[in-house]
Amino acid sequence: MKIKEITLTAIFSAILCLFSIITFPIGAVPVSLATFGVMVIASFTKPKCATISVLVYIILGCMGLPIFSSFGSGPSVIFGARGGYILSYPIMAAVISIISQKNKKHRKTMLLFSYVISLVVCYLLGSVWYCAITQIPFKKAVLVTILPFIIPDFVKIFAAIIMVSAAEKSVFRTHQKNSGVDK
Repeated sequence: MKIKEITLTAIFSAILCLFSIITFPIGAVPVSLATFGVMVIASFTKPKCATISVLVYIILGCMGLPIFSSFGSGPSVIFGARGGYILSYPIMAAVISIISQKNKKHRKTMLLFSYVISLVVCYLLGSVWYCAITQIPFKKAVLVTILPFIIPDFVKIFAAIIMVSAAEKSVFRTHQKNSGVDK
């Protein structure tokens, strides 16, 4: 990795740490801004950097830093009922990074598509893990761990699209201004 990628990885890991401690308890699994953080950071970088950023976050949380939702930490969080969701984050990051950068001409559409696909991955892995740990049927897990989160997750999707688009426009304008290009 180059210095720029290492720096971005560290910054993105820190951003994810901040987003993920913000939670809203609504049921068995709280609404966390962790998935929002994954969406945003993965939108700005290559799959390798995005995935490593999330892995660093997971490792730091497992080492005891209180950075999982509701200030959780340690391996018990990963091996608990909600661990599957956290373990899906690196896959989410890779999916978002790969898909969202495919067609720059239709950036917002690609962001939307990548976010939806990544959430399906998160829901599936997290719910299967939840079923395995709690020993409840998948149908009941869907009622507890997916349905209550669809609306909040779509709010996060649209907020991420707005944030990423605004940041990219800002960077583009700054780049034009600094390069002497006027429009």
